Amino acid sequence: MNRILAVLASCIFGNIFPINAAGWNYTDQASWSQMPDSKCSLTSQSPINFPPMVEMKYSENLKPFTFTGYENAVTSPVVSNNGHTITVSFTNTATVSGGDLGSTFKAAQFHFHWGSDNTKGSEHTYNGKNYPAEIHIVHYNTKYSDIGTAMTNVDGLAVLGFFIEVGPIHNCNFGPVVDALTNVERKDDRHTITSPFKLRHMLPMQLRDYYRYMGSLTTPPCYETVKWTVFRDLLYMSEEQLQKLRSVYIDTTKTEVMVDNWRPPQPLNGRTVYISFDVKANSSPAAWLSSCLVALVLCVHGLAL
Repeated sequence: MNRILAVLASCIFGNIFPINAAGWNYTDQASWSQMPDSKCSLTSQSPINFPPMVEMKYSENLKPFTFTGYENAVTSPVVSNNGHTITVSFTNTATVSGGDLGSTFKAAQFHFHWGSDNTKGSEHTYNGKNYPAEIHIVHYNTKYSDIGTAMTNVDGLAVLGFFIEVGPIHNCNFGPVVDALTNVERKDDRHTITSPFKLRHMLPMQLRDYYRYMGSLTTPPCYETVKWTVFRDLLYMSEEQLQKLRSVYIDTTKTEVMVDNWRPPQPLNGRTVYISFDVKANSSPAAWLSSCLVALVLCVHGLAL
């Protein structure tokens, strides 16, 4: 067990959370449950399909989050291709608390899931609807010394998820990451991002409305140790930016492009999905237009740096 945890911890900043780069793939997900220490066949798995609003439960405990350090430039960001996804890891001390998380969680990395076209790509879905991509910002509970220890404990991880829709213009707040993709086309490529960017500028302006449930990692070993928060307001990327994600490879020989790196929704199995907002409000995720306009203002005025 200690050896497995050590390997997982060493991989943690490259993805969430592969046992090793060659040990699994997205085309044979049925075999995930046969892997060492796998929890992928248990009953509280992620992602899920968020049901219609009337089937989710409002919770007054789901207060606004407190984001600390999200307004600071990301420190030493390294973008990497591990053959499963593109991740950006960093060493700054950005944290999130509130939102009924029960503790303070430190940001460790973010990564993406996307499809081969705009009809699919997100891991979570809303009432059966897929989005072209999804971003996950992975945090671990600061009560634990490191993320490798945290991810084996039921209160160890908090992941913030955002649906990504295709928009009409470039989102410059994703620019530093997207521009770096040409340096990580092959598996195991790594590149230090030199253009400054801030986590907060990547997110929607409005972060009050969100969905909450208890679930798992969406890759092997699928530990059921994640408190999931998926936000109602959408992010966006341009078609060209999404195509750049679809232009990296899962191997070192540039033989197979990296697309459809998502796990389909898993059964709820009696779990309750909570919401932080009035169910009588608009009953679907907010359109990307507001995020698009805010991002455009930031780009025009140079506030993304």
